[in-house]
Amino acid sequence: MAQRWGVSSKSVGLLLFPLLVGCHTTAPSARPVPLTWNTVPSSLLVPLDVERLAVLYPKTYSREMMEAYTRLEGATFQLKAQRPSLRIVERFNLPSILGEQRLQMGGAVSDETAIRIGRLLGVDSVLIYRIEGPTLRDRLFARYHGDLPPFMVTSKIVRVESAEVVFHNVVTTRMADPSDGASLLLTESDMQPLIRAALEHGVAQTVADLWNAFR
Repeated sequence: MAQRWGVSSKSVGLLLFPLLVGCHTTAPSARPVPLTWNTVPSSLLVPLDVERLAVLYPKTYSREMMEAYTRLEGATFQLKAQRPSLRIVERFNLPSILGEQRLQMGGAVSDETAIRIGRLLGVDSVLIYRIEGPTLRDRLFARYHGDLPPFMVTSKIVRVESAEVVFHNVVTTRMADPSDGASLLLTESDMQPLIRAALEHGVAQTVADLWNAFR
């Protein structure tokens, strides 16, 4: 009896060994997906001859989007602390803003439109911001499926004369999972803080990347 038990123990050990090895080798590959990531390398610098800059972004009727664009525009003025020679043109104080408003009625600001506006404003470069995020339809579906598209905050600097893109960054930030682990049947009140936090992270990363590029 003792001999038969010894053989059985070895057999069980041989059967369990591949499972243990498999668990050991596959565990390192399961890494968490980051909440926020960008596309611009940390080594990129905006050329020093970018001296007169105008900030453009699309019209929006969303309060949270407007607040985000306002934060981005305000942070652009802070870049002067990095480069004292930089001049940010305050477009709202210029008569040519009327032409800009007509050009932006369609929504997103294209490079061609930005260059035309830049020439009207007398700048050498334009900084274009664009934020894309979950729509109301996306939020409705997320209540039942728990899958909300991420925010994408794009920032691009284009030279007016040559149309050269000297800075282009896309910051993607996804909504964090609920703290209680319940991803289904989310209400609007449940999602709102998570959506706002994702947008805040996207804006903050965009500002940090710009600050680094103007160092």
